[in-house]
Amino acid sequence: MKTAGPRPIFVLGAARTGTTLLQRLLNSYDDVLVWGEHAGFLEHVARAFYRAWDDPSFFKDVAPLAEILAGSRPEETWQGWMTWTSREDWLRTFRGLLDALFVPAGLPGKRWWGFKEIRYMATRADRTLDFLHALYPDALFAFIVRHPLNAIASVRRIPEGAHRLDELERLCAGWESRYRSYRAWHAADPSRRFWIVYEDLIREEGDVRRLVATLGHELGEPQRAVLRSGEGRWSSFSDEAVNERWRGLPAAWLAVIAATLGPLCADLGYELPPSARLYGLAGRPLVRALRLRDGLRP
Repeated sequence: MKTAGPRPIFVLGAARTGTTLLQRLLNSYDDVLVWGEHAGFLEHVARAFYRAWDDPSFFKDVAPLAEILAGSRPEETWQGWMTWTSREDWLRTFRGLLDALFVPAGLPGKRWWGFKEIRYMATRADRTLDFLHALYPDALFAFIVRHPLNAIASVRRIPEGAHRLDELERLCAGWESRYRSYRAWHAADPSRRFWIVYEDLIREEGDVRRLVATLGHELGEPQRAVLRSGEGRWSSFSDEAVNERWRGLPAAWLAVIAATLGPLCADLGYELPPSARLYGLAGRPLVRALRLRDGLRP
């Protein structure tokens, strides 16, 4: 089904990978409006959607609303699962909810709408992307990735970030789940899904050019101003060592990251520095201990 009105684009990544930078770049075009984060609440909405969608009985005994209101069916024929809601009604209702939240009044003057979020797909049970695709099958998805060592080092610098080893282990587990899912989604339909590499983005290279062209635009001076802006990349990007953040990580952190995300880094095209590879061997028993402790925690 082709989306009526502005077409959706969803920007997805992990914390400190450049989602805000990409959001600001897209919003520099007059006909694009990409909202900010929303606490990941759509994961719960998606769970509610699929609770019914996957139930074989939910859409079994659908009756026309006019017939139900008219009371024309004998009482004994009414079924315990009876509802007026067909699958298309279910889709339309949830699509209306998201449109009301993200496309108020149809967003006049905009050809594209969307949001950026860093909280989705951190577990295998998260079906938010399935949900968005079911509602908006012609939507664009932009996945943004950055070297995990530098992104996680940047997370460690902010107050709400991970600061203990158990928090780091959970953060790495979320990275693994999230980017395995993103990779599979991108591979399934690369014509409408974009793989934005942060290290390429800040040089105006890579898939961001294809994304911008798909929106009907090109990279110009307003977009370059966003990429050059220290505010656009927030405070932790204010110096030239943006891609050397990992050097400030403690040895134990390097060990946990290398042990948990080493294969993912390789699959994403990132190399681990030699010191991190060495620490990774020692990190395996540490990760096992952290997971065991997590499992025993009430």
